[in-house]
Amino acid sequence: MSQGSGYTRLFYLDNLRALAMLAGVLFHAALAYSPMAQPFWPSADVLNHPLFDVFAWASHLFRMPVFFLLAGFFAAMLLHKYGEAVFWRNRLRRIGLPLLLFLPLLTLAMGAVIQFGLFHVQHKPPFLAFVQSMLSQAEPAAMPLSTMHLWFLYHLLFLYLLTWCGRILLNRKMLRWFSELKPNALVLLSIMACVPALYSVSVPFPAPEWIFPALWALWFYGVFFGLGYACFSMPALLAGFSPFRHYYLLLGAASYALYYALLPITLTPQSQPEGWLKLAITVLESCSAVLWTLCALLYARRWLDWDSRALAYLSKVSFWLYIVHLPLLLFVQFLLIDVQMALWVKFVISCGATLALSLLGFHILVAPTALVSILAGNRTHQA
Repeated sequence: MSQGSGYTRLFYLDNLRALAMLAGVLFHAALAYSPMAQPFWPSADVLNHPLFDVFAWASHLFRMPVFFLLAGFFAAMLLHKYGEAVFWRNRLRRIGLPLLLFLPLLTLAMGAVIQFGLFHVQHKPPFLAFVQSMLSQAEPAAMPLSTMHLWFLYHLLFLYLLTWCGRILLNRKMLRWFSELKPNALVLLSIMACVPALYSVSVPFPAPEWIFPALWALWFYGVFFGLGYACFSMPALLAGFSPFRHYYLLLGAASYALYYALLPITLTPQSQPEGWLKLAITVLESCSAVLWTLCALLYARRWLDWDSRALAYLSKVSFWLYIVHLPLLLFVQFLLIDVQMALWVKFVISCGATLALSLLGFHILVAPTALVSILAGNRTHQA
């Protein structure tokens, strides 16, 4: 969006995306030291602390919803500004092409990193021990293809398709009714809409990483995609939410405190809640997810709407960082598992080394090549 085309650059959206991507690195790094994630995280360390759980599952509730909300906002902007033909060319180039290009490369990279962990880690996490036992069988069980952390791009393509269908099928009367809702009524409707989707899966909600599209994920993340779409289409909507942002923050924190207290000690299938307890946890989960996602947008609009060199750079490399950070992080954490060191130091080293390697890779593999036009944002710093 540029002033010359009738739009003002919304720096807070770029800055929010950059910080959300940085939070993604911290989230994945924290899972290695999370007591709840010990049974299933590939690089789970022998050391852990409950504070990593508090941080990890709090950020988990709003980090990816923020990305889908931003995706919905920019989808509406592209359609409004350029029309459907340009929209599809842009999205297939910026979302579809990276998915096709990097999914096989990441599959090979993750396989190589797991092999490294199997051969070099002495205190093997439960996940590595399970993989080792599977590989020792005469006929290892075949697993469906995983989209890994690229599930975001994969499901986003389906949401774009559903958006196109909605523009054709939804009548104006329904859209007018939606646009006339009061801000808090829309918030409550969004929370209620999330509950059925989240009730159908485990808690905390998992990553829909398999090649088969997850209907619950399209439903749940579609709520945030739709909110983002509405925020662009109805500019007064954000102004209507804004006076309540402090209440949303506090209510989301209260919901999270109850949600965390009700979570099982371990996230194995045998300890999953059922019945009314599962419903209560799901309602609290939905409340925190919706309220905190809106808070992230509203507080960014209030405090981050400025042109920062550091955040502009982080926004530029965020797509590449999203793609490559996970195998690099697992590799670094495999190196640290058997090292006698405080877990807080391990956490800082694993985050710092992952960021350093990712940024180095950007300047060597992306910046000098044609990939930069696909993976890097078009934001330029104005002196």
